[in-house]
Amino acid sequence: MVKKSYFKVRKCCPLCLSKNIEIIFSKTFNEIKTKQFFKKHLNSKFPMSILNHNNYVICECKKCKFIFQKNILNKKFNSKLYDDFIDHRKILKRKNFDKEYLENNSQEFDLIDRIFKDKKISILEYGAGLGGWISALKVSGYRNIDAVEISQKRRNFLKKIKIKATPDLSNLKKKYDLIYSDQTFEHLIYPEKEIKRLIKLLKIGGYLIFKIPPGNNFKKKLRKNYTAQKDEATPLEHINIYSLKSLDFIKERYKLSSVKYYRYYKIYELNFIKNVLSFIYHKFSGKKLILQKT
Repeated sequence: MVKKSYFKVRKCCPLCLSKNIEIIFSKTFNEIKTKQFFKKHLNSKFPMSILNHNNYVICECKKCKFIFQKNILNKKFNSKLYDDFIDHRKILKRKNFDKEYLENNSQEFDLIDRIFKDKKISILEYGAGLGGWISALKVSGYRNIDAVEISQKRRNFLKKIKIKATPDLSNLKKKYDLIYSDQTFEHLIYPEKEIKRLIKLLKIGGYLIFKIPPGNNFKKKLRKNYTAQKDEATPLEHINIYSLKSLDFIKERYKLSSVKYYRYYKIYELNFIKNVLSFIYHKFSGKKLILQKT
């Protein structure tokens, strides 16, 4: 039973649109202790009563092996989740985002410099959050940057730090050399539609870099008395899990080729151990993908 005033039911695979899907997990939100988790994860504004008598259902597409939550918040309440129910106060008080991102994403900025060798390239960040990545890019000398961010509160914050962001891809007309997205694809209600739009905005030969939660062993986790938590399938939030086979489907459908990137780290570099461990983690977890439009 799904309370339709709050929920939307995804009846087919939201990535390939196949109706050949299988339920691999189904319990009520109460059975997986969602309320207890949300009391810590969200603020007190979230209407807990909407969870009563509704199910947390995980499906897998038999065609592309995409894994997704079947019952999700509808568009209106999904927006409220990110604007009203997630507490922004602590995040908005943080400072020095550009310095943090420069330190934590040195590999990515090194990659961009090596690929393009031109600071004038056109860049789009899809899911800009509070603008840390863009701010760091600007410090690195890049200026031709656009942003998409669905949260009104976050867009207001971006405006204060002189980053112009639009809530929707349909507002963008130009094409980009690089599209970057960090921890956004797992939140998409309509991943098929959004990925198609992103690829259309990417120039031939352009690059798509995106990060997602690993999710490689999620099905094993379901067998162990799964309860709501902040992971690759956080209830109503991380509603999509990209298996390796589903990522192969994306590459094949949209004519994208994987780019292998190797960097040689000098032992006397700052953060040497941190950089090497980060490289190993991303390589073997499948969390970060670098794709080129052919």
